[in-house]
Amino acid sequence: MLGLEWFSKWTSFKWCLLFSVLSVLVYGVAGMMCAVVTWFRTWQNADVMYVADTDILVLITLASSILVVAALTGLAGTLLSSRPILAIYALLLWPSLISMAAIGYTAYKRATLALDHKLDMSWSQYYTPLGRLLIQNSLMCCGWSSPGHEGTPSRSCYPRTPLPGCKGPLTRFEQMNLQLVWSTVFSLVFMHLVNIVVVMLCANHVTKTFGSGITPKRYRLTANEVRENAGRVLKVTEKTGGLNVQVVGGISRPRIVRVPTSRAFREDKEERMGLLDEYLDKVGQDSRCRVRDRQRG
Repeated sequence: MLGLEWFSKWTSFKWCLLFSVLSVLVYGVAGMMCAVVTWFRTWQNADVMYVADTDILVLITLASSILVVAALTGLAGTLLSSRPILAIYALLLWPSLISMAAIGYTAYKRATLALDHKLDMSWSQYYTPLGRLLIQNSLMCCGWSSPGHEGTPSRSCYPRTPLPGCKGPLTRFEQMNLQLVWSTVFSLVFMHLVNIVVVMLCANHVTKTFGSGITPKRYRLTANEVRENAGRVLKVTEKTGGLNVQVVGGISRPRIVRVPTSRAFREDKEERMGLLDEYLDKVGQDSRCRVRDRQRG
């Protein structure tokens, strides 16, 4: 039904491919869930990542979407034993690998190269008042280095508030969050490379019919063997009277079949040829008479 086979008929390559596809589906769905709960800001400090790491959040969403689509494609190709679908699955694994590498590189570069200076510039130039307010409410801080330094006024943030500045809490959160992101992604990249190798090795062996109908290599004829066989055939035919072909202009054509020596055949042929000549003479005379009549008229 639907091209599915019994599990007992599955090859070991198909089982390996199935587990590989399921692993891609697992970390693709996990990344999608993390992206969704962050976009909807349903976990603590999700507002901070939403404001400070929007680009990384977009990359996570993109990579997870590609992984889920690729995994569903691979699962369909594996269950249906369809090599064309598995080829599409193998192709989709490469853009997902690139997107995962982009996530890890961006997070690692931001976390290890002058993070405090980047956050300082982002707070003063890139974050909107609403973004600063979201960070202040999430981290329970006010302003950047102090409550009076570029803070967004609110019920908990005012000049004489006891809350500290957001520089320290935001820097610590970013270091922890970015390290978690790039370490997780880089560990999954290795697994993803293994999955690419698995699909390249196993995609053509999802059934036992791969290679059936192909002549084994030891039974295939080479050009030299074909020439040798042709020479043998020519020698045999020369001994038996030659082949019934003639070469005209470099092209082999069949010779005219020899007329049988039967007397009955010759008499019958001569009789038919005589009747044909009489008919042609009569037709020629009639045509000449018609021409003369037209000229006289």
